[in-house]
Amino acid sequence: RVVVAPLAAVVTAVVALTWWSRRRRRREEDPPARGRPPSVVIVFSGKRKSGKDYCADALLAAFPPTTAEIGRLSGPLKRAYARERGLDYDALLGATAYKERYRADMIAWGEARRAADPGYFARLVLAEATAPVLIVSDARRRTDLDYFFDVASATRVLTVRVEAADGTRAARGWVFAVGVDDAESECGLDDYAAWDVVIANEPERAADTAARIAEIARLALA
Repeated sequence: RVVVAPLAAVVTAVVALTWWSRRRRRREEDPPARGRPPSVVIVFSGKRKSGKDYCADALLAAFPPTTAEIGRLSGPLKRAYARERGLDYDALLGATAYKERYRADMIAWGEARRAADPGYFARLVLAEATAPVLIVSDARRRTDLDYFFDVASATRVLTVRVEAADGTRAARGWVFAVGVDDAESECGLDDYAAWDVVIANEPERAADTAARIAEIARLALA
């Protein structure tokens, strides 16, 4: 009995410390909502080098100042991944060799997070939104779309697919990578067909791309 009491105390202390540590990490990674949810969420999807970031940036420029903002699901993912792995978060954000070096491991890490909580990263992006229109530039899975459809009940959701031929993507620097281009992060929405707008982002169709972006802005403000 002399041994059991201290052991019980140690176990209690370990449980309490673990709970406190998890709660602190949750507060750091899962910030509270900053205000009213956006009235419109525009969700972009597309393969690597299809030009989805370019289209999202062009759409942002089509709105009056302070009306819209861009939220990237990869933002909180990369922030949490960099913190856990001790990496350079800013270097992971750009189109750099540094990011490509860790891409496969980051994908696997993100999949593990999503398996435990499918709406984890989408929830963070929505919680951090401050503008009436939120442009999500990098949806990759059906669970990303489902979160905004199901959870953002007071929000109108528009979905956009950006497409480009493999040759066009290659001209922009895309090279097929095993474990990346055949993973769910690239293929998870290939079979989804209910897009509100589809943009064929080819060089010879620049005028059509601009018209599609103007159409999206009009729909969002309608």
